[in-house]
Amino acid sequence: MKKGFPSVVAVLALACGSSDTDAERILASKEHNPEPNIPLECYTDTGVVAQGRAVANPCYVCHTKANTPYANEVEDFDLTLSYAFPEEIKAMGNPWLNAISPDLTIGHIPIPSDAQIEGWIRTDNWTPAFLSRGEGELEYFPDVPPLYSYSNGNYSLVNVDSEGFVKWNGEYTGWRVFKWKPFPGFFPTNGRIDSTLIRLPEKFRQRNGTFDLSTYKNNLAILECAVKGVKPGELCTDTEVGDFTMPSRYEGDASDVEVITYQYPPGTEFAHPIYYLDPANTYSFKSVRLKEMRYMKKVAYAPVREGGGEEEEEEGNFFWDKGRFFSGSGLWEMAAFIEDENGNLRPQTREESRFCIGCHGGVGGTVDGTFTFWRKVPGAEGWMEQDYNLTRANIKDWSYREISCSNLGSLNVGDALRSALEAFCSANPSSAPGEYQIYFSMTGGGDHFRSNSEILAKISTDPNKISFVLSPDRNLLNDPSLINYLNNDGTIKPDLFLPSAERAYGINKQYYRIVKVQAFRYGRDVFDRPFGLSSGGNSLETLEGVDTTGVYESKVWAVIKTLLR
Repeated sequence: MKKGFPSVVAVLALACGSSDTDAERILASKEHNPEPNIPLECYTDTGVVAQGRAVANPCYVCHTKANTPYANEVEDFDLTLSYAFPEEIKAMGNPWLNAISPDLTIGHIPIPSDAQIEGWIRTDNWTPAFLSRGEGELEYFPDVPPLYSYSNGNYSLVNVDSEGFVKWNGEYTGWRVFKWKPFPGFFPTNGRIDSTLIRLPEKFRQRNGTFDLSTYKNNLAILECAVKGVKPGELCTDTEVGDFTMPSRYEGDASDVEVITYQYPPGTEFAHPIYYLDPANTYSFKSVRLKEMRYMKKVAYAPVREGGGEEEEEEGNFFWDKGRFFSGSGLWEMAAFIEDENGNLRPQTREESRFCIGCHGGVGGTVDGTFTFWRKVPGAEGWMEQDYNLTRANIKDWSYREISCSNLGSLNVGDALRSALEAFCSANPSSAPGEYQIYFSMTGGGDHFRSNSEILAKISTDPNKISFVLSPDRNLLNDPSLINYLNNDGTIKPDLFLPSAERAYGINKQYYRIVKVQAFRYGRDVFDRPFGLSSGGNSLETLEGVDTTGVYESKVWAVIKTLLR
């Protein structure tokens, strides 16, 4: 048993008055998660368990046709058809107890008051970690200064200029924030709110050995088009530096680096701070306090894919040092830091770190192992801190490149989805359904578990008519007049992304309790209440007899690339 977790079992044993309670036996059976790289979302019930048939398929957004021809993305559509969990996981059941049975893991921790949680989330733990970077346990903490401050009852965006460049003591750091369209279902209202920053290697920022802002902007524009699929010789449009023909090499002192479509050049860095939710921050809903700081640095180019992709990461060959590790493909160096029981950022353990690999290890729905930069708001409009359309409405429901009304016959999708798309196209022949429009229709809600009841009215003017499976006569696809999440100009209302204050505080309080007992082994994704099947939610708990997802039988499968227009 690893450090921090004996306290969970010990306290529960005392609370229950016995060392042989059901609670303790459940915890003991799950004290080690053999596959922390399988995220909570993979334990969703499509309806096949609770209702006897699949009524939703959120799995297609990650497990689908690979976006790129490279080995760090895989054709993993088959994972949407069955619950292909390893035998050890099937025997133990869903290991993410904080989501499905939080009373077992954090029930002995008092729920903080509103005042307590406000004080917690408005206390800065980023600055101390940043100032201590490179030392001791924070040896690999990234050199990213804080983006927010809180004083006298107000939040301020700091260290970020009007073009999104991050500065420290007035000097460019190379880091730049950008705004992107959130991946379907991974919205702040479902518990995760974050920023993303990118930095290219120094020579991409220089010309003749000297920092040159124009050169850096040009190279960032080239990279933006490259990861969105524009090839050398093709026209690159809608960038902050205008339209241009894609070069075969980058500019300035990086002129020796070849432009490779769908890949970041080695040395590219990402920083990914994860926050608590704070409605008092009217810019972005983000707290001063960090839940986590995540970091990635590209190590090498991916080879062209051959065969079925890569093998799963195994504990035995997993390199780890003070929170630093490598992605499953070995193409990205990663680092991850999380709160200790006092709220200070510490390196994630080996097991906690492996949590990151499931999503960045090579699912079909990524580009070079990433989810954000290829979803960036185009051009200069996207070079800003992610505000979820609170201060500048420029995220739209862009549609999939592979889906238009002119190519429905060639789509590799199930009959139920095809019929719904045909109904849409019959009413909108010159258009294409939005990415979120399809997701909400496929999922019957706004998260992978259909457990966020608050979001339903934000999605549709009639919350009972979202799913084309449950409401085939009238739904979000065949009657777009039901859509309630778009402004008149096609931009997305921030209300879709952001929770009510009550929900935000509920999520914060549950997470705070996880921090206090250091129970991250049992998961870090929570809503404001349990969402296992036994609690009225749609997350699997036991996995006995669970085999098919039923999405093939219900004809709600889709094999598409997730790249947007």
